[in-house]
Amino acid sequence: MLYKDSKANVKINGEISDSFDIETGVIKVIEEASVAGVKFSYGSNDFFHGSREKYENFNVLALLYADDLVTMCKTTDDLEKFIRSFEKITQKFGLTMSVKKTYIMTLQQIKEDQHGKVLKGQEVDHHNIDINIRNQKIETVDSFAYLGCTITRDQRQDTELEIRLAKATRAFNMLRYSIWHRKSVSIVSRLRIFRACVLPVLLYGSEV
Repeated sequence: MLYKDSKANVKINGEISDSFDIETGVIKVIEEASVAGVKFSYGSNDFFHGSREKYENFNVLALLYADDLVTMCKTTDDLEKFIRSFEKITQKFGLTMSVKKTYIMTLQQIKEDQHGKVLKGQEVDHHNIDINIRNQKIETVDSFAYLGCTITRDQRQDTELEIRLAKATRAFNMLRYSIWHRKSVSIVSRLRIFRACVLPVLLYGSEV
């Protein structure tokens, strides 16, 4: 299995540290996960690029990366048709949609008067969306995480910025005693470590 029992050393000011274990946050290379990933790829490709007459007609915009999928529909009917059809295609390829990992979120929409003027503070009331997978209701949420970034129904970045700052602060504090408080580590080395270990955490996803 890739990354298993991996070790590393760090060179600081010409001195090499003792070896330490490398712990990865996500490992999706075990056999079952690999097979499931291939099945999901075939299934989604058949669904989005195959013969559409095999499925119900509906409009949908999809964001697909590996086995992470976000779909956007204009109507509840289209969303329900998509979920029903996509569940069929996953079952066809021996997969099962996870109800616990499936969420519904409606985007915040502000009311407008008859002249198209925005009515400040008045939100369009979306009725409760009741869609089930195998007799289990899909949870409706105000936010969800996609590829490590938080998306909220008000489409603002405040929540994501707070999360980024918190994660960057944790990454910085983890190096407090091993790097920042060690006088033997030069300013140049500290800056390099900061740019390599802290800054990417803070700026993750900012390019998109």
